[in-house]
Amino acid sequence: MFGDSLSAAYGIPQQQGWAVLLQNKLNEQQYNYQVVNASVSGETTSGGLSRLTAKLIEAKPAIVILALGANDGLRGLPIQNMKTNLDMMIKSSKESGAKVLLLGMKIPPNYGPKYTNDFSGTYTQLSKTYQISLVPFMLENVAAKPNLIQDDGLHPNALGQPIILDNLWNTLKPLLKK
Repeated sequence: MFGDSLSAAYGIPQQQGWAVLLQNKLNEQQYNYQVVNASVSGETTSGGLSRLTAKLIEAKPAIVILALGANDGLRGLPIQNMKTNLDMMIKSSKESGAKVLLLGMKIPPNYGPKYTNDFSGTYTQLSKTYQISLVPFMLENVAAKPNLIQDDGLHPNALGQPIILDNLWNTLKPLLKK
């Protein structure tokens, strides 16, 4: 798993984060996978790109869950840069032999309709280009729900974590082998 604070269990105990919940689900359903959570709070796609090769060599993943871009969007960084970085991470992951699951993100509408649409459309474009699995919005049914979000208004709380896992499970499951 390669993401930012949304995947790093920011603000909650690690064991309540969706990465640990994913490992528990894999174990319960007798899938022989070890979740390696290489997520870093505050990570942008640029930072992720700079770290990815070493992680691919170290972990030798069968599947890379790529969940980056939220911080690029929140900082208003150029979408083309984000797309190029994600593109290169997808290529590197595939070249290492890993399957890729891309977790899409949406940003608040206050960035303007063009930026907002181009931002979320980047994930769809990359998914089609590389024929990889996509979850269009990893925070579906979580974002903007005060009972599922921490006081910062951005990060899911412990109640939101199982919903994130549910959002991606049906897309991840076909990539798994028993």
